[in-house]
Amino acid sequence: MRFLLLVALAFGFAQKKPKSSSSNLPVSPARKIYEQGVKYNDPLLQIFALHWQLAEEGERFGLRDTLAQTYFKAGFFRQAIAVSEELLREQPRNADLAEVRALSYFYLQDSKGALEAYEKLYEITQSPQHLYQVITLQFNLQRYGECQMNIDRLLSMPESERLTVRISTPEGQTQDVPLRAAALNVRGVLFRLQKEDERARKAFEEALKIFPDFLLAKGNLEEMNRQSPSSPNPEGRR
Repeated sequence: MRFLLLVALAFGFAQKKPKSSSSNLPVSPARKIYEQGVKYNDPLLQIFALHWQLAEEGERFGLRDTLAQTYFKAGFFRQAIAVSEELLREQPRNADLAEVRALSYFYLQDSKGALEAYEKLYEITQSPQHLYQVITLQFNLQRYGECQMNIDRLLSMPESERLTVRISTPEGQTQDVPLRAAALNVRGVLFRLQKEDERARKAFEEALKIFPDFLLAKGNLEEMNRQSPSSPNPEGRR
């Protein structure tokens, strides 16, 4: 069976822009260099200036917070994780830093690290969108029992009807899909794995009632109609 790990608005709804540290930096060469980095969108120059300021002033939380987010912006995900984890030991309920950590693991394609980070992020935010990220990661790690329980949890949330998630198809198309429909599609694929085709069909149909143009659910339903019940390797897209 072929599975698609969805970005699921990980970048679109979760990314936070790095905070400007201008208010944290006194007038100094380091501040001027940092502001030049911001002006020219040069994160490497910003990182240099932040380290200079840290060397002069000591380990101030605000500067390290900006450093973690600037590392993330520059694509230095391992460094972003290192700084954010250090700061989360001081402020374990800081959602912005927890999100930087989760996204960094995600973009490193470290599914286990990303799952653990998103589970901790969801504990802080109780966001249905963060819970959907947990669901997709549990699915791809074949933690199907936990995945199903979290689908049930997501479907019970009233916000799942109005919030959306950006989903990419294997053909490269993207759609903004209601979270409820997206979760039902994952449920359908899980039922197919368990060879419960009627329940899978019902889940896909429910997803399409919510969002009739949902390409992945349409594809999964059409595929079920093409294949006989005895097909050994049904494919599912999510």
